[in-house]
Amino acid sequence: MRLLRIIGKILAFPVMLIVTVIQWLFILLISFSSIIFYLLVGLFLLVAVLSLIFGVATCQEALRAVLAGITAFMIPVIGQGITAIIAVFREGLSDFIRS
Repeated sequence: MRLLRIIGKILAFPVMLIVTVIQWLFILLISFSSIIFYLLVGLFLLVAVLSLIFGVATCQEALRAVLAGITAFMIPVIGQGITAIIAVFREGLSDFIRS
């Protein structure tokens, strides 16, 4: 049984390294994309509010722009959730290797 545990730890180590690299790539991707998406969301909301104030768009059209902004806002948030799941998986592998 002890031999199987040692073999499992040896096999889990490269998997943990790959998961760590994937986590770093996700963090890098989310960092850059969140800046772009948050600027896009700000633009959507600014256009929606100003077009409603100046009477260029109806309330329904402004609401569509706001919903598009909320959808664009949620993309980096979902990515952060995926990154958190990857981090939990990596920590579980790390704890298994240390034990």
